[in-house]
Amino acid sequence: MSRQLGRPVRDVVEISARCVCGNPLVAATAPRLSNGTPFPTTFYLTHPVITSAVSRLEAGGTMNEMNGRLAEDPGLAQAYRAAHEAYLAERARIGQRAGTGPVPEIDGVSAGGMPERVKCLHVLVGQALAMGRGVNPLGDEAIELISEWWTSDRCYCVGAWDTETPAPSRDLSRHGPQGLPSMTGRAAPVRRRDRADGADEENNTGEGA
Repeated sequence: MSRQLGRPVRDVVEISARCVCGNPLVAATAPRLSNGTPFPTTFYLTHPVITSAVSRLEAGGTMNEMNGRLAEDPGLAQAYRAAHEAYLAERARIGQRAGTGPVPEIDGVSAGGMPERVKCLHVLVGQALAMGRGVNPLGDEAIELISEWWTSDRCYCVGAWDTETPAPSRDLSRHGPQGLPSMTGRAAPVRRRDRADGADEENNTGEGA
């Protein structure tokens, strides 16, 4: 999984979905990371092929179309809200298994834009793969839409990531705990260009976008 992600795996509690060959597709992460950051995205895709396929959908405007239907179809909106509630229930289970306890900063907050809009198809597909068909209708739909590039009955792992070099042992991120300032208790870092010499510098006093 570290090779898939290009960074060391952190705070993964279980592998929620696997390729037919056994490699990870979806990771379930503790709702509070070991560095103290609240982490609302319980399920996330790790496999580069499916991640890329879902990104194609996003780039093609699929989320806008889904949001339009959510606003017009009460039945779909109700099912999507149920997916939101199911996500929260699974996060509570994962948190209990991880031993993190309650995370009040993200209480009632799921991921992916649920329950009112679609903001990240990767989250919805991750939930659909982790929890099975029939839980998240838009996640199920997105899985059908990427069938040109990925299907659950085939292995796409060969050549999808580097298996020759050592797995990443360091996270090269320059920032500390991530998330909204209200979650982390610190201002989000922003980058600005120094007018004197053009060098980038970190400014930890501003609010991030």
